[in-house]
Amino acid sequence: MAFQQTTHETSAPRLNATSAPLRSPNVLTPINVLATRLGVTSRALRHYEAIGLVSSGRGSRGVRRYDQDTVALLEAITLLRTVDVPIADIRAVMTQRSDSESYAQALHGVLADALLERRRCVAAIEALMVDIEVTFTPASADCT
Repeated sequence: MAFQQTTHETSAPRLNATSAPLRSPNVLTPINVLATRLGVTSRALRHYEAIGLVSSGRGSRGVRRYDQDTVALLEAITLLRTVDVPIADIRAVMTQRSDSESYAQALHGVLADALLERRRCVAAIEALMVDIEVTFTPASADCT
C-alpha cells in the first residue's frame, strides 16, 4: 500500500491500495527536491532522520539524498503528520509496513483516532461559539 496525493475536488491525500508507481531503484532524491514535493521543510525531513524514522544517504557535498523506499516512507509520514498523528503512533504504524494487512489496520486505527480527536475539537469550538452567543451583549462593547 502506498499513500498518494490525488487531485480530487478536495485535493486530500488518499491511501491507495495499489503499490506506488514503478520507479528506478537507483534514483536518489535530494532533500530540497523531496521537501518541496512533500510540502514540508528540509528541517522536518532532517528531524525525521534524527529521531530514527528514516535514514538517508549523502551525495556530493554531504547533501542528504533519499532512495525510493525512503521517499515512499516519508510520503506516508508527512501525510499522517498533516492530520496530526503523533510521531509515536507513526513509528508504531511504520513497524507494520512489511505486512500489508497489518499496515492497513494500523493506518486505519491511527486515522480513526485522528478523526475522533478532530470531532472532539469541532464540538469544543461549537460549544464555545454557543457560550459566546449566550454571554455576549452588544451593549457591553465599548466602541468609542
